[in-house]
Amino acid sequence: MSGALPHLLLLALVALPLGTAQALDLTGRFSMLGTTARAGAGDIGYLDGERQTLTADQQSLRLMLDGVEQHGEWSLHLDTARLHLDGYPGPGAHSSELFRYREWAGEWLDESGERSSTRIGYALDRAFYRYRTDNLTMALGRQPLDWGSGRFWQPLNVFGAFSPIELDTDFKPGIDALSVDWYPSAYSSLTAAYVPAPKENEALEESIAVYYRRNMGMVSELSLLAGSVLGNRVGGGAFESAWKGMGWRVEGVYYHLEESDETALFWIAGIDHQFTNGTLLTAEWYHNSHGASREGEIGATLNDPLVAYGLQPQLGRRVLGLSLARDLTPLLHGSYTLLVAPLSDETDQQHTSLLHQFNLTYSVSNESDLLLSCLIANGKGVSDVEEPRSEFGHLPASLSVRLRFYF
Repeated sequence: MSGALPHLLLLALVALPLGTAQALDLTGRFSMLGTTARAGAGDIGYLDGERQTLTADQQSLRLMLDGVEQHGEWSLHLDTARLHLDGYPGPGAHSSELFRYREWAGEWLDESGERSSTRIGYALDRAFYRYRTDNLTMALGRQPLDWGSGRFWQPLNVFGAFSPIELDTDFKPGIDALSVDWYPSAYSSLTAAYVPAPKENEALEESIAVYYRRNMGMVSELSLLAGSVLGNRVGGGAFESAWKGMGWRVEGVYYHLEESDETALFWIAGIDHQFTNGTLLTAEWYHNSHGASREGEIGATLNDPLVAYGLQPQLGRRVLGLSLARDLTPLLHGSYTLLVAPLSDETDQQHTSLLHQFNLTYSVSNESDLLLSCLIANGKGVSDVEEPRSEFGHLPASLSVRLRFYF
């Protein structure tokens, strides 16, 4: 089956029924992002004993072609981007690379200097066809799979999730999969997903997972997950409900790592409460037994494939997330996020690193907005061998501005 699915995927893309589509929609999104950071001692990018100014700017264009038929729909998304970095660390690997049979991407320009680099490239981010019947849906191709109920972290999102401080969460990256959704009732769904192993990485295995969701009464929902992801057995569940106007949730996954023959538990617990003035408070506790509990373990954690590709969201074992969000005016939305991560040193003394993120989003029009984001972190910085000694202490203070619009 591993060899047959990619050929079926390509056949589905070639045979997209353009002629019989009832509706065809070509849309796009253009985004301009600029970031500047000031790196001091202990921060990434600090050089030659002097504070350094780091900059990054990106211009991206996403073209989206979507069609709707009587019994199905299809979607093609092409992403193009120019990224320039000056002293700023480049983006790392992404979890979607582990779940794409072939990348379908390329670069028109790739220039790198001693401290700066410029890249211009493209990537096919979505390319799938979805067929629908009364209680069954089948999708084949590059598609997003988004599971879990957590606000900051989603343990059940075994094919990758956004970071709690990610600025661009409009589109989750697509993965190459065959997925089937069955709706046995109006209040439940069962999803099965098969993901082939990447063609150019024989060390990785194919993945298969089953995800079940069911409403329990008027305000509660139960989710269950089981499967094998990259050869690692996973199983878990989530329960979400409300009590006296406050939402609460518990979500976790237990997994067995095939390569190291280790087991781990990744779980979160959180609450939501909206005050009468419209302010939304969110709190969530993160615990992953596979993460580092001591400062000396951080270096080894960086080399873990789960961390390198973002499947393990944080370096440490425990993190507390808090956020406040509110519409300040009809056109201005503000939010504040605080992440708190403790680690013990070699004398068992606990040290805490903090990350603060302030966001202001102004609605320029119905199709565009302007974002101003400020990130400030503190805690122990990098060691003499350039390895972090805390969760957030190595991150320089930064300011980002983004303008995006749809057309």
